Amino acid sequence: MVIGSAKALSRDEVRAIILEAYPGAEITEIERERYKGKRIYEVDFRHGGEALEAIISLEGEIVHIEIDD
Repeated sequence: MVIGSAKALSRDEVRAIILEAYPGAEITEIERERYKGKRIYEVDFRHGGEALEAIISLEGEIVHIEIDD
């Protein structure tokens, strides 16, 4: 899901992006951060027994996913 809008995403929109890509995910934290010099959302969540971390651009694109330590 990519949201094409000039305004930043809301936390609810970020939550919807994760749940669309990872149905049934349990989101534990959503924070606004910087990644490679750009404003992003960092989302910590659990899915399929793994702790994951996602980087989502303010435009709604999932930029990066990794296993969270």
